[in-house]
Amino acid sequence: MSRWILLLPLMIVVSCQGRASSNEENVEGPTLQQGQFVATASDSLFYDEVMKEVLTPMDTAVALNERIIATAKAFVGTPYVAATLEREGAEELVVNLRNVDCTTFVEYVLAMVQVSLDGGTDFGRMAYELQRLRYRDGVVKGYPSRLHYFTDWLKNNERRGFLTLISDSIGNASMDMGLDFMSAHPGFYPQLEKNPALVEKIRLHEEDLANTEMAYITKDSIQDREHLIVDGDIIAFVTTIEGLDVSHTGFACFQGERLYLLHASTRTNLVEISPVPLSQYLQNMATVSGILVARPHF
Repeated sequence: MSRWILLLPLMIVVSCQGRASSNEENVEGPTLQQGQFVATASDSLFYDEVMKEVLTPMDTAVALNERIIATAKAFVGTPYVAATLEREGAEELVVNLRNVDCTTFVEYVLAMVQVSLDGGTDFGRMAYELQRLRYRDGVVKGYPSRLHYFTDWLKNNERRGFLTLISDSIGNASMDMGLDFMSAHPGFYPQLEKNPALVEKIRLHEEDLANTEMAYITKDSIQDREHLIVDGDIIAFVTTIEGLDVSHTGFACFQGERLYLLHASTRTNLVEISPVPLSQYLQNMATVSGILVARPHF
């Protein structure tokens, strides 16, 4: 039996196996075990609908990237809501399919597709796949174990065989990996503001990332390299904001011959397909210098 917490309007129902309790003396919180997560009945209903209407009917021969795009399109119109993972107390694996930000949108789509590839439909299995994507080496062990920086997310998941950073081979510029935004601005993150000891752990992860080499495609070169990208590739915006690596992410989605972005947008606060091709969409974004591209291959 999956071990998960079902949040209803007036009550909390916990499975008979229970959940880890908070440990106030441990600022990282307890280590969560497989199958332990927080969700609502609405999340489960949405998941079941996408599985039933989109993924389960697909022939086994349908390519991975086509599954990704079909699943991502099922989220179109879903509200963009920031900070849905930020909860008081110990770190918990949160499943919120009703409100997504750019990163959680990508994670939910990939986790759902992974379950479908194995012929399954279990909601708890999706949460397990989500945990493997969202946390360092798939282990939930406090706030610092979450892959907060998207380059960290990409490299950790590449190392474990879930994707390939194709921008490393088709990119035309090197990333500046001088990351310190989180440790330099702990007030932006409630968990860091309340627990200074966590800031040092985040800083150590930032130092590790400083030695990472990554290439990206400059935004003036995107159109020339569109033919090297396919539907369902993960697109991440490289930012010039000091101390930060990536400011946004979504999926490559071709309309005719041109590359668009399927993403949880702050432009409309909804999941949508960009109104213009990606190269044009980025044209007036002064703090975006280009894109990273990763290809999932579970």
